Amino acid sequence: MEHGVSRGFCVPGESFLGLLDALGDTDGAFDLVVCRHEGGASYMAEAYGRQTSKPGLCLVTRGPGACNAMIGVSTAFQESTPMILIIGHVSTGTAQRFGFQEIDPRAMFAGTSKWVGVVERASDIPHMIARAIRISISGRPGPVVLAVPDDVLVEHVPVQFTPPITRPVMCPAPDAISGLTEMLGRAKTPLVILGGNGWDARSCADVEAFAGHFDLPVATTFRRNDLIDNRSRHYVGSFGPVPHPGLIEYAKTSDLVILLGGRLSEIETGRYAYLCAPEPHRELVHAAPLDDEFGEVLAPDLAISTDVGPLAEALAAISTQVDIVWSGARKTLRETYEAYRQPVDFGERPNPGVAVGLLQNELPEGTIFTGGAGNTTHFLLRHIEYRQPGTLLAPLSGPMGYAVPAAISAAMGSPGTEACAYVGDGCFFMNPQELVVAVKRQLPVTVVMFNNGIYGSIRMHQELTKTAIGVATTLDNPDFQDLAKSFGIPSARITAPTEIAKTYRDLRAKTPGPIFIELMTDPEVINTQKTIDQIREV
Repeated sequence: MEHGVSRGFCVPGESFLGLLDALGDTDGAFDLVVCRHEGGASYMAEAYGRQTSKPGLCLVTRGPGACNAMIGVSTAFQESTPMILIIGHVSTGTAQRFGFQEIDPRAMFAGTSKWVGVVERASDIPHMIARAIRISISGRPGPVVLAVPDDVLVEHVPVQFTPPITRPVMCPAPDAISGLTEMLGRAKTPLVILGGNGWDARSCADVEAFAGHFDLPVATTFRRNDLIDNRSRHYVGSFGPVPHPGLIEYAKTSDLVILLGGRLSEIETGRYAYLCAPEPHRELVHAAPLDDEFGEVLAPDLAISTDVGPLAEALAAISTQVDIVWSGARKTLRETYEAYRQPVDFGERPNPGVAVGLLQNELPEGTIFTGGAGNTTHFLLRHIEYRQPGTLLAPLSGPMGYAVPAAISAAMGSPGTEACAYVGDGCFFMNPQELVVAVKRQLPVTVVMFNNGIYGSIRMHQELTKTAIGVATTLDNPDFQDLAKSFGIPSARITAPTEIAKTYRDLRAKTPGPIFIELMTDPEVINTQKTIDQIREV
C-alpha cells in the first residue's frame, strides 16, 4: 500500500494467512477481491495492470494455486503488463524437503516472468516488495513473482518502509527525431504502426497530431485497435488474422514503416511473410523501451530507445515540412478500411458482426470491451469502432477464459464505466464462476456470448488444413439461461443479430449490475470473412 497498490485479487490459502490477517486490518483501505479460481484472479490482476499501468496484484497459495495462476502471469508477460504474483510458499524448514504442495517457483516461472524472488527473512519483505515493483514497471513492464514462506509471513520484526517507487522515464534522443523526419522527407509510401502498452489519452492525441501534420496512414498491431480514434481519417486498420487486403498490399510496398511502441510477431507479419525481412526499397524505424528488442524480428534502420509518452510528445512537436505525395494512398486505404468494417453478407446465414455494431450504438461512450480466444474476437476487432485508448482488453496470446474476469476487473478499475465481454460458448465456460464477483458488487458488466456449439477457431483450422475435421470441436453445452439465472443475472437468448439492441435495453433497465445475452449463431459462419463452405471451396 505504501507504493500505491490498493487492490488485490486472490483465492485464499492457508499458506498466506499472515498476509490475509494484515490486509483484514486495513479498515477497507485495501480492496481484496475474492475470486473462485486462481486463473480468474490472475486474469483480473493482469487486466488491472493494463488498465492502470500499476502492478496488478494477485495472491495465491503454493503448489496448485500457483499452477492455476500461471495463465495470468504468462498473459502479462506477453502483454508487457505490470503484475505481481505473491505466492504463500512452504515454510522455511520444509523447503526442498518435499513439503506439502511445494513447487520451485524460480524454475516454474523463469520463462514467463521478469524476475522471481523468494523471501528468506521477514525483515527483507519491504526491500523485496520494492524490488518487485521496480522490476515490474521498469523498461518494458511485465510480471514478477514473489514467494513468501508461510512462517515468514507471521513473524513480527521492526522494518523500515522504502519510499514509493516511480518508473524511470526514457526519452527519445533529439537526433533520433531528426533522423525520422529526414526519412519522411525521402518517403513516398510511409506507414505508421502503433502497438505496445503505456499509451494514454495524451500520447494517443499527440500521435494523431503527428499523423495529421504529415497526413500519414496509421495502423495498429494485433489487438491494439484502441490506440487511435478509429473515426480518424488517418486510421487504416489493424494487422491481425483477417486484415483487409488493401492494408497488407500497401505494407508490402511501403518504403518507410514507423513502428511505435510495439513489436511485430507472427500475426502482424503473416507468419513472417512481410515487414520483417530487410528489403532494399524500405526503411524501418522501430521505437521501443528496450534495446534488446531491436533485431529480434525486425532489422531497423533507425532504432529509438524510448517510452511512448515522451516519443509521442516529440513527434507532435515536429514542425518541419516535407513533400507529401501519399495523401491519395492514405485516402484510398481509409476508404478500403471503412468498407471492410461493414459486415459481410452471408445470405441466409446471419452475420453476428451486425449485432456487434448495433450493440455499440446502445452502450455508453467509453465502454471497455474485452475479448479472449476464438473466432468470436475477430468480430469484436473488426466491427467495433474504438474511440479512445484503454477501451480494448484482448491479449495477444488469445487465452481462453480471459474476457469475463477482465471485464469484471475493468468495471472495478473504472467505477461507473460499463464493461462488455464478448465470448464464444467455449471461451465463456472457462471462467463463468467469476461472475459471482460482478453480482456481489453489482458491476455494470454486459456479457455477450456467441453460441455456435463448437470450438470455432479450432474448427476453422481443421477446415483450412483439411486435418481432423470435426474431431473434438463439437460442444455439449448446458442451458446457459439457467446458468445465468443461478447467478441471479438477468439474461436473454436471441436468434437474430438485429434483436440485440432492444434486448440490451430491456435487460439494462432491470439492473445496474451484470447482464447476459446469448446470441445463437450459425457454426457455418466460421469467421468475419467466410463460411465453412467457402473455405472448402478454396
